[in-house]
Amino acid sequence: MKLLLKQGTIVTSERSFVGDLLIEDDKIVQVSDTISTSADKVIDCQNKIVMPGMVDTHVHFRDPGITHKGDCYTESMAALAGGVTTICDMPNTNPQTISYQAVKDKQELYASKCLCNFGIYIGASRDNLEELKKADEDNTIPAIKIFMAESTGEMTLAEDEFLRPIFAQTCKMIAVHAEDENRRLERLKLFKEGRLPENSEIDLKNPYQHSIIRDNLVAALGTKRAVDLALEFQRRIHILHISAKEELEFLEKGAKTGLVSGETCPHYLWFDKEQIRDYAGLRIMNPALKSQVDQQTLWRALQTGLISQYTTDHAPHLLEEKQQEYGKLPAGLPSIQFALPLLLHAVYQRKLTLNQVVKLYSTNPARNYKIQNKGDLIEGFDADVVIIDPNQKLFINSKIVLSKCGWTPYQGMTLQGGSVVITIRNGEVVYDHGQIVARTKGKSIKIKE
Repeated sequence: MKLLLKQGTIVTSERSFVGDLLIEDDKIVQVSDTISTSADKVIDCQNKIVMPGMVDTHVHFRDPGITHKGDCYTESMAALAGGVTTICDMPNTNPQTISYQAVKDKQELYASKCLCNFGIYIGASRDNLEELKKADEDNTIPAIKIFMAESTGEMTLAEDEFLRPIFAQTCKMIAVHAEDENRRLERLKLFKEGRLPENSEIDLKNPYQHSIIRDNLVAALGTKRAVDLALEFQRRIHILHISAKEELEFLEKGAKTGLVSGETCPHYLWFDKEQIRDYAGLRIMNPALKSQVDQQTLWRALQTGLISQYTTDHAPHLLEEKQQEYGKLPAGLPSIQFALPLLLHAVYQRKLTLNQVVKLYSTNPARNYKIQNKGDLIEGFDADVVIIDPNQKLFINSKIVLSKCGWTPYQGMTLQGGSVVITIRNGEVVYDHGQIVARTKGKSIKIKE
């Protein structure tokens, strides 16, 4: 099967030019100014933008076991509609993905249902060091996930007696939820006792307390600790969902050695903690939202490349769950369908370039995680491509949401800069002008060892 994309603006991580792209079966075989050949199908891409499919290495598709919120079929539909062709799913499912066999079982499940290409994390626990060592030998497992502070799924691993052996005795990259659990618990206790300055204006049921308890220093101390461990043991780590300006000095220290990379997420770039006052649970996630100053600092870090990666931390919950009182409502937001359009809107606002979008949400995720043959429009790479109409505005409302949860925190936003019209995964058109048309499922990624 030959598929020819004609005369689109081809945007790679390094350059942009008007040209053609030829796909044969599941590979990109030629990228050039003009390609003269016969093809089974030709797509006219004039006045369109052609990018590599996005690579989102931080999602929670809720499969297995929490599928009333979402599953790997429904959430991968949302991903394809958003131009995301590859995802890596986190281990805080039910059962937790903390054994090697659980990873293989989950891979089999995703192979039967998931419309995206996929990787499955193995999670660290207090007693699974031998399982993590088994994962070292498997190039389909992207990384080990460590939750250094409390979050959804009760997988907290904060004590040195458990963390240090993992850094010392495993080889695979470690992706870290980097918050300081001791400070979080201390601030939670003080807030409940009415001993923080903010207690005078925030009562014990107000969701705004989330940003007070999980403050900038909770995030910064967690990132410092993760980087210190990486440098001590010379281990490659990735800092997940950076939210606070104070984290960046520690990220920079680690990044200079080549051992540390980091990401941020759309909610930290478009929302700030003051919105919790109006939106309550619809603005609650871990780590918590920070200030507008933090938000502006994160944008600068993306622009300079200090934060090299953009991911969604896509975490669907039902609307009625998010509307519960604080203490009962779960943390996390669904984002994957609109993450790329949000970046395109940032291009429209002149915050980023199209090449930066490709780097942040495709090339660098693939490079950071060493995912083979993904993340750019290069001959020999997998044929994962997204076609964007730069003149098509996107009006976000719940009617177009494909995630099973049925709502979006970006409700009511009008995005300019472009909208996804066609997504190609492994050489197959899987999303076409608002319709999921996939006939096959995604494939497991492979990591370069």
